[in-house]
Amino acid sequence: MSNIGHNKPHVSVNSLSTQDKQKLKNAIDSLNDSMTRAMAEREHQKSVIGDTSEQLGLDKKLIRRMARAYFKANFNEEVEENKTFEEMYSVVVKGDAA
Repeated sequence: MSNIGHNKPHVSVNSLSTQDKQKLKNAIDSLNDSMTRAMAEREHQKSVIGDTSEQLGLDKKLIRRMARAYFKANFNEEVEENKTFEEMYSVVVKGDAA
């Protein structure tokens, strides 16, 4: 049976043992630490992108896209997707011949 909506098993705080409560608290602490690190990294990335954009006069979107392609190691895929986009846009929106 699925656990959707009202069919989900209900667990009350009273049904948790002291050990279960501590496990939950530990999980919440761990998640909080992870979220704090993730937020700090996002802020760092935003700062690096902003500084580089300002120093070099490059669009932030371009820097972010290049970094993402470098990280994912998918430059060729990006190029191919862009070619497909250009072709579709030219034919469908601009009405160019295929």
